[in-house]
Amino acid sequence: MLFSIVVGFLSCQDKDEFTPDPISGDVSEFYSNVQGAYEGDSFSASSDHIYITNNNTSVHIPANCLVYADGSDVTGEVTVSLEDVLNKGELIVHNVPTMSSESVLSSEGALFVSFNQDNEELFIKPGSLVTVRLRDPNADANAILFDGLDHDNATTWKVSDHTMSLETWSFFWDNKDWDDSGYEFYISTTGWFSVSLELNPTTPFLDPICVSLPRELYDGTNTDVFLLLDDYDTMIPLEMDSEKMLFCATFSNISVGSEATIVSVSSLGEGDYHFGTSNATISIDTGEILVFPKSQTKEQILDLLGMF
Repeated sequence: MLFSIVVGFLSCQDKDEFTPDPISGDVSEFYSNVQGAYEGDSFSASSDHIYITNNNTSVHIPANCLVYADGSDVTGEVTVSLEDVLNKGELIVHNVPTMSSESVLSSEGALFVSFNQDNEELFIKPGSLVTVRLRDPNADANAILFDGLDHDNATTWKVSDHTMSLETWSFFWDNKDWDDSGYEFYISTTGWFSVSLELNPTTPFLDPICVSLPRELYDGTNTDVFLLLDDYDTMIPLEMDSEKMLFCATFSNISVGSEATIVSVSSLGEGDYHFGTSNATISIDTGEILVFPKSQTKEQILDLLGMF
């Protein structure tokens, strides 16, 4: 009799054993929902054209400098698209990291430039140069021009082959005088470009930095975690360690004692967004940094990112 009771108890225990729901969601859904369309306008390919964003970033396209994929000259109306990304929140929204190899960069501004005609991608003619001017009254002579960021392949920047200089410019366009100063450079390809400073710490922190989120809800598929240094314009992604269930990274040029903010963005399903933050001082005894995200709407997350 005693044997049968024990067996029955164990059977009930197995039947009622808790099984957690599988982690769901894809964080890429968040980005596709918040990025929106790039700024831009249309012009004749045979005419000299200047496009100026709301931030006074400008791109100067010489007449007859665009070609189709087969190398033939573009004719008719074309569209220039330009997105300038000028603060930490925008870097997160557009998923633009400030990394070159394992070195952290401080962004002076990043931008995306493209040309198209009826949804067909256009290219800059070999030998032609498009002028980009990134407004910054406090431009730094130590800044470096980077390119090569490709969200499908390369996720870090490389030093550009193009030259850049600090300039003051003045031109009349669209019935307005444009007088400004900042970074001026020339591009012969489309895509992402970044003007950034390399950090040079006196005492670099070389140990892994790891962040922990509740493991039953968040992983590297539905969540991105970023390290933002409070004193610089950085957006540093942390990678998911599937064995430790931690988001970690090691960097070569973060200073010991740096004040940082950790930001997490999650999409647990269509429209089900979570957002978390935590503050930390980067030091030997920092340990795992804990983040507890909360459910937020898309609009609330954009407002919170606007604080950075």
